[in-house]
Amino acid sequence: MRSLLVLTLASVMVGCVSTGDMELLHREITDVARQVDQLGQQSTGKQDLQAVSQKLTEQNAQMLKSNADIVAELEQLRDQMERLQANLDATNQRLEALSNELAAARERPAPIGPEGAAMPAAASGAAMLAPGVPSEPAQLYSSAYEDYLRGNFDLALQGFGEYRKRYSDTDLADNALYWIGECHYSKRAFPAAIESFTELLNSYRTSDKAAAALLKKGLAHLEAGDRSQAVINLQYVLYEHPGSKEAELARTKLGALGVKVK
Repeated sequence: MRSLLVLTLASVMVGCVSTGDMELLHREITDVARQVDQLGQQSTGKQDLQAVSQKLTEQNAQMLKSNADIVAELEQLRDQMERLQANLDATNQRLEALSNELAAARERPAPIGPEGAAMPAAASGAAMLAPGVPSEPAQLYSSAYEDYLRGNFDLALQGFGEYRKRYSDTDLADNALYWIGECHYSKRAFPAAIESFTELLNSYRTSDKAAAALLKKGLAHLEAGDRSQAVINLQYVLYEHPGSKEAELARTKLGALGVKVK
């Protein structure tokens, strides 16, 4: 561009001016050329500045994405910790229930043998397993409960189911139904667990397992992906069983789900 400008000006002016005019013209042409060079340098500087700005924009976008990924990972870790805490709470609840129910079973009278004497525990267990021989309710219940604690959920389901079939009018019939729901929950058969907990809540409204059944029903809905039903059932725990341990667990879970409760 500079050469073209010099040649153009020179071709126009040559031959029609004096030597002094030529020198003046030469200086002016030189000044114009210098200004053209300065403009070119400024243009290059602007391009470099735009490149730096673009690079900074890209780096900022990458940092924002990295921050978003970190936040998402932290959310996942928090959810995992909350699930672990819920499982720990449920385990503690089961252990406490076991202690209470086994204590109640021990207080029940031992089964009576053919000659009117109390049968030892081993003999009563054998009688429970013998075909066609009715088992003593407490022994059948305790055996099913121990299967549950050992993780033998299928055996526990059979035991609790048999208990409900034989002893549906006893005080532990509702508890047996509750543990049937817990067995399904532990097997991640959440629809079956929800069905069992619902049956308990409908059939045994005054059961001492009602609060726990309502809580686990809500958690089962959550595990099954039905958040709205989970929230409804967890809120019912607060309304129907205020002050209970289950209410505190439900409050904690609702808070983790972002649901405000009073």
